[in-house]
Amino acid sequence: MLRKIFILIFTFVGLTFAFERNITLSEYLEEAQKALKIAYENGAHVKAQYEYGKALGYYNIAKEQASDFQTEKAIEAAKKSIEWSLKAIEKTSAGAER
Repeated sequence: MLRKIFILIFTFVGLTFAFERNITLSEYLEEAQKALKIAYENGAHVKAQYEYGKALGYYNIAKEQASDFQTEKAIEAAKKSIEWSLKAIEKTSAGAER
């Protein structure tokens, strides 16, 4: 039950963060990294490998594009990383309930 509440809060915060307009690229990258960490700690790298792999892939793309000064593309990739991390966390928690 506590895990469900945590996931709902994290999802709300993540979605709120994704729709903000005055957020810097470094903040998006930081949030994407936090989301990946939470997904990993919940076992997504084992229980939701596809979703976690997509999140990690988008995070790596965001970092690469940021290093090439492609800010808009890097922000979009970071948002997708957060989205896939949330999906991985959701799938992991759904598997724990069964």
